[in-house]
Amino acid sequence: MHSYIRAAALSAVALAATQAASAGFVYQSAAREVAVSVNGSVVDSESNAAFGGWFGSASSGNSAFSALATQGSGLSYGEMSFVGASQIDASGDTALVNASSIATVVFTADSTESIRWIANLFRDSVGTGNSASIALSVVDAVSGNILLAFTGPSIGSGSFDVQAGRSYRVNLAALSIADGPSNSLSNYNVGFFSAVPTPGAVALLGLAGLAGRRRR
Repeated sequence: MHSYIRAAALSAVALAATQAASAGFVYQSAAREVAVSVNGSVVDSESNAAFGGWFGSASSGNSAFSALATQGSGLSYGEMSFVGASQIDASGDTALVNASSIATVVFTADSTESIRWIANLFRDSVGTGNSASIALSVVDAVSGNILLAFTGPSIGSGSFDVQAGRSYRVNLAALSIADGPSNSLSNYNVGFFSAVPTPGAVALLGLAGLAGRRRR
């Protein structure tokens, strides 16, 4: 029993040391925005260029349509998370309506390591001339090399390598467009981790997947 306790204690110490040594994200810039436009003119928007957590919402509507864009995101040393959607419901012929939820974040890696990611990207649209799109990418900000390119509807996970002192750009865009009777939806649940993702993060990804399937 004592040897088991000692082994467990040593494992806990090793895990703590690994977590303490884990590198993180050093943020250089953040542009997070939600917006709704009608006939090319923005009618409602909200944005934030600060680091840390943020929630934004933009909406518009009348008797012919309703449009909504949301985003909840957090930028911390060990984790980047994004959850949000763009959605349009149009019951009749209407002007060109666009709802968007976009994030562009540039960070520098403070050590050479592998960054883990998980993502649930969903999109669906009904109606002629209407569309929905969702895309996620990570690009080397200096060379332009693409480290991750992921589009929906899909659920995925993996990792990519970063080098100490080098800058990288995360791009996330959910767009919904309506030019007539339609239902257009794009939503996302994305996480980047400099350490092993927590069970809660993985569970959240699974719940988002269930929600996406129900919408079909």
